[in-house]
Amino acid sequence: MGAERSQACDFDAIVVGSGATGGVAALELCRQGLRTLVLEAGPALRGPGSYGNELTNLGRALGQRLFSRRQFNQEWHAGYWETNPELFVDDTHHPYTTPEDQPYRWIRGRQVGGRSHTWGGVTLRFSDHEFKAGRDGLCPEWPISTADLSPFYDRLEGFFSVHGACDGLAQLPDGNFLEPSGFSPGEDLFKRRVEGRFGRRVIISRGIRARRSADKGERFSRLSSTRTTLAAAQESGNLTLTSDSIVCGIVVDTSTGRANGVEYIHRQTGDLMRARARVVFLCASSIESLRILMMSHSPAHPQGIGAQSGLLGKGLMDHIVSNYYFFMPEVAETNDFELLGSDSIIIPRYQNLSAQSSAFKRGFGLWGGISRMKFPRPLRRRESVALGFLCAMGETLPDDSNAVSLNTSVKDAWGLPVPHIACKWTENDLKLAAAMRSDAEEMIEAAGGEITTLPQVMRTPLVGEFMKTMQKQWELTVPGLFVHEVGGARMGANPRDSVTNPFCQVWEAPNVFVTDGACWVSSGWQNPTLTEMAITARACEHATRLLKAGDL
Repeated sequence: MGAERSQACDFDAIVVGSGATGGVAALELCRQGLRTLVLEAGPALRGPGSYGNELTNLGRALGQRLFSRRQFNQEWHAGYWETNPELFVDDTHHPYTTPEDQPYRWIRGRQVGGRSHTWGGVTLRFSDHEFKAGRDGLCPEWPISTADLSPFYDRLEGFFSVHGACDGLAQLPDGNFLEPSGFSPGEDLFKRRVEGRFGRRVIISRGIRARRSADKGERFSRLSSTRTTLAAAQESGNLTLTSDSIVCGIVVDTSTGRANGVEYIHRQTGDLMRARARVVFLCASSIESLRILMMSHSPAHPQGIGAQSGLLGKGLMDHIVSNYYFFMPEVAETNDFELLGSDSIIIPRYQNLSAQSSAFKRGFGLWGGISRMKFPRPLRRRESVALGFLCAMGETLPDDSNAVSLNTSVKDAWGLPVPHIACKWTENDLKLAAAMRSDAEEMIEAAGGEITTLPQVMRTPLVGEFMKTMQKQWELTVPGLFVHEVGGARMGANPRDSVTNPFCQVWEAPNVFVTDGACWVSSGWQNPTLTEMAITARACEHATRLLKAGDL
């Protein structure tokens, strides 16, 4: 590691991470006139070519799988095979450890924009069925409600031009939507038959709309923070964005215990740098933010920042997921429908809403689509029949044995201790998963669908056995694989049973804000990104108010 150097100037705020939440933090703080430094651990992308195309991306993925084997965790994620593998980390440089009998797939993207480059653009609000989960004694209580986040949901949906229908469902609140996308013929048939037989709602998704004329790389790039929030923050003149900057700890004032900046390592030179600021926002993704808090040792915080309650790292969650492919023999395939954001279908949660009525606690929803999967034609086995998928997403509740800690015996490529991730499905998770698999199968059958497997859908030259194994892992996902990890620095109403307060401030260092998924109390069943961004925007408004009043 090189000699330590400092930034030439100080900042009002430092944001660690440039993905979905980091971009929102940058935008909100810069718009309020705060001089904001965003630190990204990875490099800046080289332009539109960074997304590649179907053939080059497949070639890169196959080459990695067959020869280099440097992405042995990342390759298990389905999206890895659809986009440029270089948007996922090199696992040999970014190790982590797990208990021998508890595999965990930590899927990561380290570049300016983070994982927002591979975000699917589905934006679902939480309801008070999720925020009030603690009131039935199943988990700690969220200290916020839908009313607290509603104005921030509104603002973000407007900023991202979210499309959707107002369906009047208490378990999936309506929002600030542009006109909804349309159902494909297969989805229309699926909707009529499922709603007619079960009474379960099948609705068009809410999210960012695909552009038919755009290639896949352009579609994904315009969802990324680089094209949206970071670009808008740059226009303010208050943003400094520094790539290749691996944050290794928060620096604190020894007399107050409050943060006064961060230390970071230059990714290529190894130089140790320091930047000063009045507030620090951690938006590095849940597990990485936890690692930074734990690495931030000082006399004021001997176990790391946020460790005072003994809960730091505890309560890690991910959605438990089952994925199905199916054919609709009565429906001809069409290429007229995209898969992105609002261009898909949702079956909102319908279990345990008014009362506990199932053998499992909480519930699940489903996301899917028919005639939206664009496998390369030469690889497709049945071109004429409509192909669908249904992905059941189950809510998990925090268990303190599911936890992140530091493994100081194993170091990454920059000499930093790696996370040790212990996470397994609980008994309730498995009961819920059995029910959601049963319900998904009965809905596909009722709609006239024929369940199939990925190897039966497409030809997989050279990696057939791997794809069969991957399909097996997606039938009941290994934790982490769905990339919806949350928890570990949960918010709460008092410092005895939480790490942060309702505005995401670490109790013992209130100018440190943790606003990515780490601050979550429970997982909900919905895609988390919109709610993570809304929580971030709310925390930024609060931090700005305190700074301007001189209270931070």
